[in-house]
Amino acid sequence: MTELSVSRSKRIEFIDLLRGWAVLVMIETHVVNATLHPEIFSTQFFQYLKFLNGLVAPSFLFASGLAYAITTRRKLKDYLAFGSPLIKLIGRLSFILIIAYALHLPKFSYSLLVNNTTPMEWQSFFQVDVLQAIAVSLVLLQGLLLIVRREVRFYYVTIALATIIIFATPLMWQVDFWKLIPWPIAAYMNGVRHSLFPLFPWAAFLFAGAFAGFLFLRVRESFLEEALQKYLWRMLIGAAALIGASVVIEPFASRVYPTYEYWLTSPSFVLLRIGCVLLLLAGMVLKEWKYGVSPRSVVTLIGRESFLVYVLHLLLIYGDFGKFNFQKWVNHQFGYSEAIVTALLLAGLMYGIAAAWSQLRKRNPVLKRRVELVVLAIVLGVFFFGPGE
Repeated sequence: MTELSVSRSKRIEFIDLLRGWAVLVMIETHVVNATLHPEIFSTQFFQYLKFLNGLVAPSFLFASGLAYAITTRRKLKDYLAFGSPLIKLIGRLSFILIIAYALHLPKFSYSLLVNNTTPMEWQSFFQVDVLQAIAVSLVLLQGLLLIVRREVRFYYVTIALATIIIFATPLMWQVDFWKLIPWPIAAYMNGVRHSLFPLFPWAAFLFAGAFAGFLFLRVRESFLEEALQKYLWRMLIGAAALIGASVVIEPFASRVYPTYEYWLTSPSFVLLRIGCVLLLLAGMVLKEWKYGVSPRSVVTLIGRESFLVYVLHLLLIYGDFGKFNFQKWVNHQFGYSEAIVTALLLAGLMYGIAAAWSQLRKRNPVLKRRVELVVLAIVLGVFFFGPGE
């Protein structure tokens, strides 16, 4: 048997490849959804494109679970104690949540927010998108780790919870939690009102990713290429099994659940997408170990700076800059050619910003921190003291 040439300290590139692919396709997805003429949405080709684009969020969540598993292995003792590393982790997740909700502010003005915001706008503010789903799912995982405290048992409980979430989702979507519990919590339970990515079923993708990361770490410890190949084959078999199971259970599931929507709540559709993500992951792993990943790879750089790229591209597509809003300006008048060119230009801009930020992070951390503080001061100044209209 031959040993892998990869050291334990080497960054695991396939996670960044998967996350980078997800973010790049996410840019295309948001551009297409925000600009294409409504007539195009009903075409057969767009339905195929919609299915492909629908793998973006599952991949993003799955990659976050993978990353958590890798990081937790290195910091397991730290994450089991209430010390500085755990506090930093909670701080990072809290920051993600703050940014996620800031992107939903109905008005970017403190005075207007306090004095001129309707209850419906506040409900929209509390809706759960991908960032909220990732942050809260990771908080739940970390809480579970503190309770279970043993790594192997923790991951088997995690995959059991993922299974429960998948099959409980149609039942959870029967209840209007907004009438029963506070709005900020109700938004995480289902998508009956405003949420696009409630924990049922979306936390299951992140939990499944964490379990897949744990399985990879168990194989990686042997440093044997044959063992890694065996792991990849198991992933492929697992993907085939999940896709097959999604087909088999669909006729039964549609009869068992009182409330059932295939594209929103069905366990079979969730299993299908996890299977597809596993196929993508297997391809990324093969890419890294068989062909290598260039240090200049655009995709891995985007993956490493995914949070920055995610926030910026949303602001550029949907944000208001004075009286200008790109989505409103286009007004769904683009065809495929204009949308593709726009997506490529936006992806290029995001790569440039990500590359510059990555270099700044490595070469001058002090300047990076100063830039962050200046940006924060400007944002807060505009929010609290800017003109309200």
